Amino acid sequence: MSIGPAIAPTAGLAVATAVSAPQPASDVSITAGQLQAEVTADLAEPVPASAQPSALSAMVSEAVTRQDGLAPLLADLAVAVNAPALPDDARATAVQILSSQTALGADITAEALKSAAQGSGVFLEASVAAAVLAPEQAPPNLQVDLKALLLQLASELAPLIEGPTLTRPAGNAATAAPSRALSSKLEPPVAGGPTAGQPAARATLPQAQTEILARALQDEAQGALARVQLSQAASVPKAGEPTRWLFEIPIATPGGAGIAQFEISRDGRGPSGGGAAEPAWRARFSINVAPSGPVHADVMLGKNRARVTLMAEDAGARQALEAHQAELVAALAAEEGPDVAVRIIGGAPPRPQQPPGQLLDRRS
Repeated sequence: MSIGPAIAPTAGLAVATAVSAPQPASDVSITAGQLQAEVTADLAEPVPASAQPSALSAMVSEAVTRQDGLAPLLADLAVAVNAPALPDDARATAVQILSSQTALGADITAEALKSAAQGSGVFLEASVAAAVLAPEQAPPNLQVDLKALLLQLASELAPLIEGPTLTRPAGNAATAAPSRALSSKLEPPVAGGPTAGQPAARATLPQAQTEILARALQDEAQGALARVQLSQAASVPKAGEPTRWLFEIPIATPGGAGIAQFEISRDGRGPSGGGAAEPAWRARFSINVAPSGPVHADVMLGKNRARVTLMAEDAGARQALEAHQAELVAALAAEEGPDVAVRIIGGAPPRPQQPPGQLLDRRS
């Protein structure tokens, strides 16, 4: 199981911080086509090791106050692509972002999920840096990377917005850009923390002049970009901990575009006993699709063994999973061998204990 290059804790982190920090609309000038030049310039200048924690802390502090789910942006982009006020270049980028959705049907393949993970935005700078350091390799396709597309959309919307900041205009609620209360925003992604799927959202895009429309989309795009940054920060390797990647991918549902959140981790601990330890893979992910509601999975794979726990918060969804439990066991046994165990339970996963001081709740 391999989903892409790991996020480097040194130069790659500095590149990610410098290139993609959320910015006021008037300062957004980075497009996907400029990203490789930015990465090349940053890699040419060594960054002192002592600067890395402060760069990471500054990026997380800024991003955590701005982050928001991608589902509201996808819902509004589905409306915006038909709005005459949206410029053609931004419309084309919106179409590309909407096409990044993965359909979770019976014919979903591992390769499709791998491609979705690689295009989630978490691996963007690492992929570009790898291409810069190895020019003989094919460069990454920035037009299928979610973070690159969000940067491009923000850049294309910026000239349409008057004023130096993203502050929403006061006054008539019917003409103001949509706003979601801070208390309703998702918890920021944290390494080892709970995963949560985002259900499809309803469009709230104002049918107004170009600046109001652009400001609403810009605000949502910046919130989604900040959330990708936090996923990148959560994916930075830490000494003594398993290698892990935290990312989100858009999924197509009957009710609209939802978001699945994944955490994939790998360590070298195998079953007890003699011999070399076999690496073990663990994948945790969550989706929230109507009418099933939140469903969570915890999958552990080792050499010729698999352990799967499925948790459904809705009783009907749990019963539906139980009805197909034997099929899942048989499918896993065909791939991993006979040492397979699948359990299906109700409720939500327990919240992992997080060390103090990681994030500060500034909503109250």
